[in-house]
Amino acid sequence: MPRAVRHINEVRILDSLYHKGTSTRADLARELGLMRSTVGNLIAGLIEQGIAFESEVSGSTPGGRAGRPGQLVQLNPAHSAFIGADIGVGQLSVVAVDLLGRPFISRSAAFVPAQRTVDETVTALGAIVRAIMKQLPGEQTVRGICVTVPGFVDREGVALLTPILGWKSVPIQKLLASKLKWSGALAAENDAKAFAAADLYGRSPGAGVDALFVYLDAGVGGGLVSRGQLLRGHSGYAGEVGHIHLGEHGFDPATPLQGSFESYVGRNAVLARFKHHGGSGDQLADFVAALSAQAPAALRTISEWAWWMGRGLASLISVLNPGRIVLGGPVAALYLDAQQEVVESIKRHLAVPSMLPGIEVSDLGPDACAIGGAMILHHRLLAIDERLVYGGAIEPA
Repeated sequence: MPRAVRHINEVRILDSLYHKGTSTRADLARELGLMRSTVGNLIAGLIEQGIAFESEVSGSTPGGRAGRPGQLVQLNPAHSAFIGADIGVGQLSVVAVDLLGRPFISRSAAFVPAQRTVDETVTALGAIVRAIMKQLPGEQTVRGICVTVPGFVDREGVALLTPILGWKSVPIQKLLASKLKWSGALAAENDAKAFAAADLYGRSPGAGVDALFVYLDAGVGGGLVSRGQLLRGHSGYAGEVGHIHLGEHGFDPATPLQGSFESYVGRNAVLARFKHHGGSGDQLADFVAALSAQAPAALRTISEWAWWMGRGLASLISVLNPGRIVLGGPVAALYLDAQQEVVESIKRHLAVPSMLPGIEVSDLGPDACAIGGAMILHHRLLAIDERLVYGGAIEPA
């Protein structure tokens, strides 16, 4: 019990320092309701481990009183690194995040799934991860690596089904560990859940609000957050919002489930509809350029996209009642061009229009899923180890 209590209080201190940046021992004692001597002992232990350090407060002591200058406690960003490695559509992205949750190294490479076997893909990803690890300062230890993929991932790190990549039952976690000869902490995660984790485990004050995260790329996925927790469902697959059924036939005939949300609003659906209306181009950038030029085919496409986007979001709002919706991925930027039409469509499809939450587009960019993968591991380091406190096997957060 003493060990468990010490661990809990250490984590409370780390969590406070992570979200506040700096604090004094006295302020931590007041905030956490602990004795100053207890906080002092815990801080000393964290400093000895290299997780935290102290620095003098600049200027005079409080109130101009003589005495020992105040000491500010803060996390040591160079203590740990967490690596997120994303296998996306068109790009492999790897990001290293420090103990303050800040991405500080990133690398990417072009990736066309149809041109790479599973082994070639994992080999290429492993090469980028190794390059990142070589860039780390000698004192910065990699605490874990998380690989993210666009599809269903089970609790053992097997990519059960990734239609966009054409994979079935690929043990991606074990394959990457083998390529890297890595025996440390390793995880595998769905890309959309990782996108949600990037926001949830960041230092944003609104991160704990009940929220729906929708990641829009060639596929469409989601992450659900309730009371500050990422929901996973019975088998760990909660959040597959792209597969909800909206109609009989979507815009993209190659989508695994015709009539799904994904088949109406995913990247391939946008391009297919654009061509249907007379547009040309195989890249989303071609459509965006046509939209900027007010080309009739692009305007008709964005109008239809907005209607189906609103209908899909309305269905999700009715079931989940989120406090906020965060859109991410390459296709999310289209919302900024069709915001009014999307909102009008949502209201038209809601029984109670006042249920409409705030909708925002994430600013994390193309590395969002890789950052989220790293942040999942970061969160585990700064979270209470329930196995120590309660005993037994605990499912990962």
